[in-house]
Amino acid sequence: MASQNFSSELIAVRYASALYELASESKCVDEVLDDLLTIKKYINQSNDFNLLISNPIIASSEKLKIIQKILSYNTINTLTSRFIQVISSNKRINFLSEIIAKYNSINNKKRGNVIADITSAEELSEEQKKGIKDQLSSILGEKLSLNFKIDNKIIGGLIVKVGSIMIDSSLNSKINKLEIAMKGA
Repeated sequence: MASQNFSSELIAVRYASALYELASESKCVDEVLDDLLTIKKYINQSNDFNLLISNPIIASSEKLKIIQKILSYNTINTLTSRFIQVISSNKRINFLSEIIAKYNSINNKKRGNVIADITSAEELSEEQKKGIKDQLSSILGEKLSLNFKIDNKIIGGLIVKVGSIMIDSSLNSKINKLEIAMKGA
């Protein structure tokens, strides 16, 4: 399983890097990013579309037809369109979500933006989000983007991840540490 995750990450990085390089040469990085984020929005909003993209049984050509139909409602850059066709012909369309995430990550790194993923057990209020952003901005700098996620498995507290650094102050983590300590006693 771990090697499969590594393999999919490697594929996503390679395709995203190639796309970013082409977009940079064509001076259309932001346009391509907008196109990719539009696709990501459709993936996030429709569970059926998400399942379609990730289903290995459905032919890439069929996935391509559906994506092209959806994108026909939007004006997209020709580079984005060609890229979707390439990953379809290479049977990599099921990695589309990962490729979009990596492209966005590459773009943020090139621009000097810092991305922090904040996971909480419940939806945070705007005041709480602003407080977290203010705290992290004072530590990490002004160019900070926050991604807020909800995972009720953490019970309470927060998990903050910036790059390879993770601060886990969730109740679930504390309970697990307590269990380990009690077993050792």
